[in-house]
Amino acid sequence: MRFPVLDGWRGLCALFVALFHFSALGNFYFNPFIRGSYLFVDFFFVLSGFVITHAYLGRLNSAPDAGSFLVRRLGRVWPLHAVTLVAFIPLEIVKALAIHGEAGAFTGRFAPSSILSNLFLVHSLGVEGELTWNMPSWSISAELFAYVTFALVCLLARRPWLVTASAVALSAAGAFVVMGWSDQYIDSSFDLGYFRCLYGFFAGHIVYRLFLAARSAGLSRLPMAGQIEAACLAVVIVFVAMARGNALSFASPLLFGLVVWVFAFEGGSFSRLLARRPFRWLGARSYSIYMVHALVIALYQKIAAVMQKLLGQPMFVESVVDSGETRLIFFGATWVMDGLALAYLATVVGVSALTYRFVEMPGQASFNAVLLGRRKPTAQPATVEVT
Repeated sequence: MRFPVLDGWRGLCALFVALFHFSALGNFYFNPFIRGSYLFVDFFFVLSGFVITHAYLGRLNSAPDAGSFLVRRLGRVWPLHAVTLVAFIPLEIVKALAIHGEAGAFTGRFAPSSILSNLFLVHSLGVEGELTWNMPSWSISAELFAYVTFALVCLLARRPWLVTASAVALSAAGAFVVMGWSDQYIDSSFDLGYFRCLYGFFAGHIVYRLFLAARSAGLSRLPMAGQIEAACLAVVIVFVAMARGNALSFASPLLFGLVVWVFAFEGGSFSRLLARRPFRWLGARSYSIYMVHALVIALYQKIAAVMQKLLGQPMFVESVVDSGETRLIFFGATWVMDGLALAYLATVVGVSALTYRFVEMPGQASFNAVLLGRRKPTAQPATVEVT
């Protein structure tokens, strides 16, 4: 069973997360929906739990099975993560040369001491005091440990119903920790990121089991599928705009779980739209989009800084965002900045197409060939592989 519609969702969510992080003073930046789009990280977690369960439930029956699964998952995420991490280092070297040795380069989130935690993908476990280097990669760290947890549960619980009972407990435990200890509501990352991921990942597992139960009961397609999908889209837009920075955000995995369940049936007009080739193309490259966008942002910021120096005109402005002061790129009318944001998204998509072709897929195949002793074709994306 394939879920091309969910691939389409994944591509759109990756673009919204990328746009959320782009700091340019325009209509996009201050749009409430865009400001809340960091919540789509929880959509990724739920979707990951859904499709990983679809692909592997009942297949992890022994330690070698679990080992192969974890190697494949590591091979899926680590090569591109490592390349994007290393790509930030020359930017810091340029910063050091540009400011003639003044404080700034290789400090704060770019401290050399945090390179190892990033390379070993443990930087969502509270070992760092802030987001470091390629900031979105904290969620890849959290997912990797969710995969380890899933494999252990499958090995120890054995029976599907017991795996699902364990999933309910783990999802509840993740929600309990985040609700009890996060000072940013669900927006925990480098500190409690693993628990945030547990909440969403195992919620996705539960959603998949509910989907299977519905199919087993004879529900092959939702009645009034088009209207239900439209209602889901409307609720997601309103929720994301309203839930940022408050306790409502804790419900994100629950809402996104419902959305995944509805769209997994692929019965409405919106499903048919999302299943079209452009959205599936974006979905296949969503991991690259997610991993390269911070690097593209850093390049845009450095270009703006160079232009400011060459032209003698300010290219940045300080603005209060979410009770904190943030430096935003600003050098023209609002429509100009909106155009810059769209150009940035186009750059992200273009770069992601390259990294998908020359880093992500070959890296995954080479990783599997070395550690599993088998070679996979580099051009064929795995439908159920999730970032």
